[in-house]
Amino acid sequence: MNTPLSFEQQLSLLDERIEKSWADILESSRLVNAIREGSVSKALYAIYMIQTCHYTAHNARNQGLVGVRHADNPVYAKFCFEHAAQEVGHEKMALHDVMSLGLKNEVFDIPPALPATDVLIAYLYWISFTGNPLQRLGYSYWAENAYQFITPLIDSLSETLALKPAQLTFFIAHSDIDIEHFNEIKLMLQRTCKRQEDWDAITTVMETSLRLTGNMLEAVYEQFEAWQNGLAPRYDFLHALDNQ
Repeated sequence: MNTPLSFEQQLSLLDERIEKSWADILESSRLVNAIREGSVSKALYAIYMIQTCHYTAHNARNQGLVGVRHADNPVYAKFCFEHAAQEVGHEKMALHDVMSLGLKNEVFDIPPALPATDVLIAYLYWISFTGNPLQRLGYSYWAENAYQFITPLIDSLSETLALKPAQLTFFIAHSDIDIEHFNEIKLMLQRTCKRQEDWDAITTVMETSLRLTGNMLEAVYEQFEAWQNGLAPRYDFLHALDNQ
């Protein structure tokens, strides 16, 4: 009979999987390459932040749903509800950062989410509504610990587009919040994951949600290319940024 893995060993396995998944995304993403090469534009960044606004608007709701489903575990339910409450309204920061690029005087409707963004949103609702209630911790585990991978990109983005801290409120606020959240997530994993089945479910959701996020990044770049070629009329308002 195999000896059960310790908590530290389980975390190490999660971290190894995350590093590999991030390495694949960072190597293949055209959006990431544009940021690294300094060729990212305000329009490309705006399309990405609009998707961020869309999926972030649902995070509090799907996390709260997990708490409703798992009310028989007060420790986990309280964690879900508290974190859900803390996520409410964060999409407004993403929208603020879009507007701050030079769109404050423009009149337009925010375009609907791209299909790849809808898939990510739908998946997070699905795993919150069905299956092992602990599995959503897999999404939280990588999302609240993403800054070690994306901070260099944010720095490059800020430099290329000459963005002030007031134009990066979403990322700056989360860089502080997420450190505390990540420690709380690790504690919750330690307190609630009692079976290998729990860890397996968490790993699956962690990898799948990160891969779907990578797909969204690629869809953002595809939409940007379409916009450049006049094939994305829903984003025509971004031409107001062309000369800024």
